[in-house]
Amino acid sequence: MAEPCVDHLAAVHRILRYLQGTKELGIMFPSAGSPTLRAYSDSDFAGCIDTRRSTSGWCVQFGDAFISWRCKKQDKVSKSSTEAEYRAMSEVGSEVVWLRRLLSDFGISCPLPMDLYVDNTSAIRIAENPVLHDRTKHIEIHVHYIRDLVREGTLRLHHLQTEEQVADLFTKAFSTSRHWFLGNKLMLRDRHQFGGGC
Repeated sequence: MAEPCVDHLAAVHRILRYLQGTKELGIMFPSAGSPTLRAYSDSDFAGCIDTRRSTSGWCVQFGDAFISWRCKKQDKVSKSSTEAEYRAMSEVGSEVVWLRRLLSDFGISCPLPMDLYVDNTSAIRIAENPVLHDRTKHIEIHVHYIRDLVREGTLRLHHLQTEEQVADLFTKAFSTSRHWFLGNKLMLRDRHQFGGGC
């Protein structure tokens, strides 16, 4: 039996230390806020050193509460950071459409267009431009789903500075201060701040 890689053991040790240090944390779900859905999407580029696949990270906010989030290695290798970001946008696009339908089943109407915040202006331009550029011919058709959502008025894309991108937390490792800055934006709180516990 092969010995575990030292890098993998270090990563597991880091995860265990993080879990030990954050066991008092919970996610706050404020009741205030309008019934709107907002999404944040990000990716790393070729972040997996074994496969060179990128990781998508996104989160969805309903009113002031984050209700859905995901971090997932992409199925295909992206040829550029723009393509990796575009793939992540397509994934979260499917999620917000599904969430809007689910909320509608509960009698909650979310206005259109829903806002999607992205820190890659090239990916935004590709989604908003119906002309297929030479540099996007290699992107699979199903990924262009995001274009359809923009064209039909379901989603409205916004550029967001990388420093403010909360979905960044799902795609990269950060310094402690940056990690807590983003965690705070995601409403990650010490359980004693809830008044009655988590």
